[in-house]
Amino acid sequence: MTSATTRTVRARRLEAAALELFSVRGFDAVTVDDLAAAGGVGRRTFFRYFPTKLDVVLGQLDDALAALVTTLRTGPNDLDPVTAARRAFLQVNAYADDDVPVLRRRLGLIETVPEVAARAAVRYAAWEQAIAVDAAARWGCGAGELRPQVFARVVVAAMRGVFTTWLATPGADGSVLRVLAAEAFDDLGRGFAARE
Repeated sequence: MTSATTRTVRARRLEAAALELFSVRGFDAVTVDDLAAAGGVGRRTFFRYFPTKLDVVLGQLDDALAALVTTLRTGPNDLDPVTAARRAFLQVNAYADDDVPVLRRRLGLIETVPEVAARAAVRYAAWEQAIAVDAAARWGCGAGELRPQVFARVVVAAMRGVFTTWLATPGADGSVLRVLAAEAFDDLGRGFAARE
């Protein structure tokens, strides 16, 4: 195992322990010292992995954004923006069964803790920008123009709606998440069909 892989494994274990603790005690009631202890590390080691306790919850959004951008860039250039976004979001949201409990805790915190939701909104703006840039390139217009801007916001809002619905479905696994995402993109495709 490489040192980068070892670091990733340790970070994911620390993250899982932290998200469990947040779900049991509440986000505001948990300190960094509590998180470090739950993860079996010292305070300084915790900060090597996560700059703040918010980053324990939201850091995965940055990783997923990077994967989304890579998927959009490396995908076929001849796809329309809806199909390209659908393909990218379905790929990024392909979770193994073992990842689902952690994902549900993370999304639950984003949905219910105002401080986490506010910081997530900043991350979602980066997602919107990535989608707008890709859609604009596919439509042959500027990323700041109305159509790609509206499209990007609608796509991210749709995915947030997917996550809300998925969280409200007890026992829903990763396959249910993908079905919901596909349904959302079916609806988006009807609304953003090519102009005549």
